[in-house]
Amino acid sequence: MKSFSIAKRRGSGMIFGLFAMLLLFTLGVSYLMVGSSSLIAAKHDALRARALACAEAGVERAIKLLMTDPPGEFRWGDPNDPDTWYPETITTGESFRLCVRDGAGIFAGKIVITSQGTVTEAGTTVSRTVRVVVTTKQENVCVWNNVIFGGVGQAGRSINGNVVMRGSIHLLGDGEDYTDVDADGRWDDNEPYSDSNRNGVYDLGEPYTDTDGDGHRDAREPFVDANGNGVRDPALTVTDIAEEISGTANVGNNYDGMPSDLRALIPPLEKVSWGGEQVDSLNAKLRVKHGKVNISGSATVGYPNTPGNSTKETMDGVYVSDGFGGNKGAASVYSDNGTTATYDLGEDAVDMPLIDSGSVTVDGVTYPNYLAYLNANATVYNGNISIIKGTPLSITGPKGSLVVDGAGNMTISGIVYINGNISFYPAKSRIVYSGVGTLVTPNSVDVHTDLVPAHRFPTTD
Repeated sequence: MKSFSIAKRRGSGMIFGLFAMLLLFTLGVSYLMVGSSSLIAAKHDALRARALACAEAGVERAIKLLMTDPPGEFRWGDPNDPDTWYPETITTGESFRLCVRDGAGIFAGKIVITSQGTVTEAGTTVSRTVRVVVTTKQENVCVWNNVIFGGVGQAGRSINGNVVMRGSIHLLGDGEDYTDVDADGRWDDNEPYSDSNRNGVYDLGEPYTDTDGDGHRDAREPFVDANGNGVRDPALTVTDIAEEISGTANVGNNYDGMPSDLRALIPPLEKVSWGGEQVDSLNAKLRVKHGKVNISGSATVGYPNTPGNSTKETMDGVYVSDGFGGNKGAASVYSDNGTTATYDLGEDAVDMPLIDSGSVTVDGVTYPNYLAYLNANATVYNGNISIIKGTPLSITGPKGSLVVDGAGNMTISGIVYINGNISFYPAKSRIVYSGVGTLVTPNSVDVHTDLVPAHRFPTTD
């Protein structure tokens, strides 16, 4: 007869049960610790990524300051003392600090940017540091250092036709500046409404068309009417034409083809080393920020390089963001950097100087704009004038004078301000000017003649 011990079996089951529960508890705690560690790691990874983005934003900020500030004013901080660095807050909990110094040793002649990005969230702070070595190149991009400089873009053409240009061309094609009253990042142009009470103004509650879908009616925001056409001109787009040249028109980097009598009135070109040769060069570049450049017929931008010539045929650089069109397009562009480079000076490095907006202070006196300063310091003539070869003209005063004799010799001194249009006639004649002065008008200037200096431009006349 067999006997069984039930008590012993119950004890064994309890031990196995406790062991299983302990194992499950241990696994649960382990998974919880792993999950918690993963969440913490993920949070730190996200913060590190944001801190790195802040540091990179700092580098971009430093590069922008390098391009827009005068030389020497963008060096900040001791690289060994972060407390002396230039700080900037991006948004709540996100910031960067910059140290921008001239490089030394293997980085001599370069600029070293050190940017530390910092992110703080829920009591946790993470920082990342980026160091970038920047190669700099100085270039005179003053608006007056161009044969043609154009600012505000219109839905037309800045340069059009059969013209010969020698030197750099810089076309912005920007939109006219405006005041963003509602801070929505765009210009608002008086959304239409129903004038229920016929008082000529919009009253709250009157029906309107929400053109831009921002949930409120937008009045017309103020803008700077740079070209005086009464409407705000937006920036040119890829489908708009900034420049169109055709026929025998060309943009050149030398004085080839210029008549010898005209060439004698300007300084000789500097010599540069190109292709192992010393050649004459204008250091010409074509820059177009907004808008397309159309090239048709036998028109060219630059010329093919011809070894052995005494002049530089190719352009030093071409920077056209919206590309080339016309029946020749990029095939008729000859440049050291090819034809695909986009505009290289950023958004704020170069602006169109406006003489009729923005106050100016000269010798302690503040004027509403530069045009007002010129008017206050000039001999002023009210009315249109025509400067015609063979017709004497005399405008004189204590602050400036303009005298033209019967042979077409024009002498100018000081500032002469014309409240009207200025025209030079007749076509295919020559007006020869001498002296140092300024002839200015807030209206239009039409030049149908040759207008050349009597001696040497720009050192004498």
